[in-house]
Amino acid sequence: MTKGRILKVKKGYNPNSSSIGSGILPFLAAAAGAGVFTIILANTLKSAGAVIRKNKDKLTPPGKTDATDS
Repeated sequence: MTKGRILKVKKGYNPNSSSIGSGILPFLAAAAGAGVFTIILANTLKSAGAVIRKNKDKLTPPGKTDATDS
């Protein structure tokens, strides 16, 4: 029986696999990163809204509770 020989070597994370299984780790990392980004964005917007409301109260003239009051 003749021995096989190596024709070509590809470098990288499982480069010879063409199945979706080779891409599970990047998909999982992207999903986790998107979740973390969403939480950070929501907290940032909440904090910005609190600052805007706080500064709005300082700019409202005495006797008026909202800019829509006439």
